[in-house]
Amino acid sequence: MKDQPAGDRAPRTAMYRNGSVYSPADPFATAVLVQDGRIAWVGQEAGADSLTDERVETVDLDGLLVAPGFAGILGSEPGEQARRSLLEAGYTGVVIRDEEGAGASYRGLAEGEAPVAAPAGLTWAGSGEPAPGAALMVEARRDGDDAWIDVVREALRDGVPVGLARALDAAAPENPWLVAQEALRLESEEAGVPARASVTAQTRGVLRAFAAGGPLGGQIVPDAPARFVAWRAESLMVQTADSRIAAWSTDPRARTPLLPELGTGATPRAELTVLGESDLPVR
Repeated sequence: MKDQPAGDRAPRTAMYRNGSVYSPADPFATAVLVQDGRIAWVGQEAGADSLTDERVETVDLDGLLVAPGFAGILGSEPGEQARRSLLEAGYTGVVIRDEEGAGASYRGLAEGEAPVAAPAGLTWAGSGEPAPGAALMVEARRDGDDAWIDVVREALRDGVPVGLARALDAAAPENPWLVAQEALRLESEEAGVPARASVTAQTRGVLRAFAAGGPLGGQIVPDAPARFVAWRAESLMVQTADSRIAAWSTDPRARTPLLPELGTGATPRAELTVLGESDLPVR
């Protein structure tokens, strides 16, 4: 399906259901209602039944995990083919940063979306300490130096807002879950970052760092922009970064939304990207 600007057709209402929704609004959510490009409701199947009628398009998620779209780093604006490749890989936005590290901006990947310049107080890791209340952007390097994990961990410990992203080849972007997997440090005795924290940094954290997406951007909650990706994952759980602490998968008392198990099986695969009123199935 070709993604289309909302202005080219009538407003769309769609219920995405029969999945697992990573949302702070309801840790047991299986469905998301999207109206006019925004999330109108998040909940479980009984609620989806009551909100669905002949005016609502139904999208069967067939057990997919719905999570906010990720952000990566590019050195220049993506062309149309690169934009499609990024969307199909599970990215809904990119940070544009030149080789000298200056002039950064955030660019949502919806067609025609304008870039958002970095706020004056935004600091990149390694270039100084962030001002009080300002965000820190961290690049997840792939050159064998995993010091970025410690930077993220320490910033989170100190209450500093963190955005996390990896530089990408726009023509063949890597799976964004690999950053969260590396951050866990499953095969190291060094402390890592829990999957929930690193995924938040790669999604909501980047938007917050650039003051993009509004106060609810990067989350699957009512009134937030509908920018999410549905993933095929082998299993879901709450995964810690400490091998001495057991991960858990189904304890309802935790009331913690679940994410894919990382490091032991196949990496999650994007099957559907949603941008506002447009669906982009991945084949």
